[in-house]
Amino acid sequence: MDLNERLYGQRNRYTQMLPMSYMVPTFYPTPPGAAQPQAGAPLIMLANADLQSRAQRLVNVLFWTARTYANAPGMNDPSTLKVFIAPEFYFRCAAADEVRDSQFRRNTSFGSYPESSRFELAEAIYGAVQASPLFKDWLIVAGTICSVLPNDGGRMNLLNTALMLRGQRAAGDASVPYVLMEKHYISNIDGPPEDSHANLDPTTVYSFNLNPDQVLDNLIRWDGMTVGLEVCLDHAEQVLVNAMNILTQSVGPEVQPPDLQLVTSCGMDVVAQAVAVKDGGLVMLTDGMSHVRNLPEPQFAVGRFNANTTTVQFFAPASFQFQELPRTGDYQVDYFHGLYAEKGGRQGVWCGKQALALQAVQTTQAHASAPGQVPNPPVSIAPVVIG
Repeated sequence: MDLNERLYGQRNRYTQMLPMSYMVPTFYPTPPGAAQPQAGAPLIMLANADLQSRAQRLVNVLFWTARTYANAPGMNDPSTLKVFIAPEFYFRCAAADEVRDSQFRRNTSFGSYPESSRFELAEAIYGAVQASPLFKDWLIVAGTICSVLPNDGGRMNLLNTALMLRGQRAAGDASVPYVLMEKHYISNIDGPPEDSHANLDPTTVYSFNLNPDQVLDNLIRWDGMTVGLEVCLDHAEQVLVNAMNILTQSVGPEVQPPDLQLVTSCGMDVVAQAVAVKDGGLVMLTDGMSHVRNLPEPQFAVGRFNANTTTVQFFAPASFQFQELPRTGDYQVDYFHGLYAEKGGRQGVWCGKQALALQAVQTTQAHASAPGQVPNPPVSIAPVVIG
């Protein structure tokens, strides 16, 4: 029995993971549209019309995904955790001139909603997901929402908040139903100047100076397992690795590494030195970057960590299947004035062809797969530290 089990009195209820990655570009401003409920999704009601449409679109995508992949291996297995990740900046407000010029502006706080929108959005998505049996045993990372604190003294204090939610469970536990986690580092491509980050203002509760526990806020204990969550540049800065170092120094070597590491990003790849999961554990990243240079389709990655060599063995693209979303504004965003679609860019969801063991015993053979797992020849993904 490890320390986590002694502390929380609960074993991991899942042995496998079915990865689902939402492929949608999020780097440039996009019009909100006026998304209406589809695929059996409920109507989402929010005070901010821009946020409501984007939230409705995400919920539509979730219901469409659950129905489209209803027969995927592991989807109906209670021992399989269904993991869905949307990319960073999915919820970012965009004025008409920002969409026209493909650039966020200071006068809109760089595409930010009021800070209170974070909780309103989380409640709306959680309400839709929790009410439906389609999302039993799901874990959803709903991308991030950009928001701004009330202006006080002329300083702009910005937040970039990841949302992680749970679907229905066969049995309840004492864990929170959803988590709001702040991005720790602003990148130079995010738009705002770095000193606009709320973490750098000592007068806010989001400041590292006043909230030192924030260094551990990306470790979430759910379902008898520990999940590590990071947003883009935080991954390259090894936020999760550093959090585990602090825990180990404070509590002792009995502290177990996370069972699963998830990254939502816009301009980031998995960095092996930043992976903190158990030996043989999984790391998954969903990215939203699609730059004007050639407007490529955003990437995702799922890999298995080898602690002995500090390397990640990525699952090959052939291990996943893709379904494109219906080409309407209820499901897809209008990205870069339609040029992304004209160039053949798709929007949809990738899903594993098989459920993956949450932890596999490493072998001494190079690139060997655990019995019964998807073969995973090495796929080279060079770190791109920009997001």
